[in-house]
Amino acid sequence: MLEVIDGGLRTTVQDMGRRGGQALGIPPSGAQDGFALRVANLLVGNAPGGPLLIRDDPGAAGLELTLGRLKLRALQDHVLALTGADTGATVDGEAVPCWTSFVLREGQTLACGLARSGARAYLAIHGGIDVPLYRGSRATHVSGGFGGLEGRPLAKDDRLPVGAATAEVAELAGRRLRPDLVPAYAPPMQVRTVAGPEEHHFTAASVEAFYATAWKLNPKADRTGMRFIGPELSFKPGRPRYLIEDAGADPSNIVIDPGAPVGTVQVPSGVEPIVLCVDSPSIGGYARIAIVISTDMARIGQVRPFEETRFVRISHEDAVAVLAAQEALIADPDIII
Repeated sequence: MLEVIDGGLRTTVQDMGRRGGQALGIPPSGAQDGFALRVANLLVGNAPGGPLLIRDDPGAAGLELTLGRLKLRALQDHVLALTGADTGATVDGEAVPCWTSFVLREGQTLACGLARSGARAYLAIHGGIDVPLYRGSRATHVSGGFGGLEGRPLAKDDRLPVGAATAEVAELAGRRLRPDLVPAYAPPMQVRTVAGPEEHHFTAASVEAFYATAWKLNPKADRTGMRFIGPELSFKPGRPRYLIEDAGADPSNIVIDPGAPVGTVQVPSGVEPIVLCVDSPSIGGYARIAIVISTDMARIGQVRPFEETRFVRISHEDAVAVLAAQEALIADPDIII
């Protein structure tokens, strides 16, 4: 059991999210940076869960700290690991390393400051956070008020139940991710995409500008959508009359919305591309210039307000290869030393 002394700026219970709900308008939710949470779970001996794209296994639930500022007290001994953004974490004033498992003894306090690099940190606890499942996942969707701890961010005096231990503390303490695999979050973030279904609606110059621009993250961005500030993108002229009648005069509108999966990059009215994230709705209605590949949604989740991001176009075949390489890495026991 863990007691919340300070819930931080916005800390929620997350796993790798729920599947099968988007047809009902229920977003998958889960960690914005799935790689960081999965590694944190591996470090403490938990099930890491499946990839964002599939979500066949949500894995153990941990905490997602947006920009940091969390403080917890242990009510019994626990093995923990912090990954993702560096929050300068301490235990009773002594620094603890990122991407490494450590012991938080009964009565000790873990304190995380503001994130120094990256936007989201992840805290895993051996046994996982044992809140009730909602549609097969413990992930929090704050806007919907479901999942996690009463469907909301953590607050002072909350108690976090932890699942049963399956290993001894001594077996798990001091494990760390292989140093060459620790991500760097320095801007500009390089985010790989494949072409979107409506890329052909944009002028060639606008498609070129989309990939050539160092986009700055709008501070209004959140887990629903990440908005990026940059040049206005334009659409090809000559919109057919039937499109105007059915979808309106705005050239970014599309007639039939076939869905908007996580990673979709929409450009309403050609202004501020929006990357739809894990809490996004299942429909959009705007022209999709690109789709962020599933592995790189982790990078999107670590961009801070006003930091720069560059989108890099790759082929569908390369996107599949990148995912396969990530899954092989997660399954390799030698990544933890």
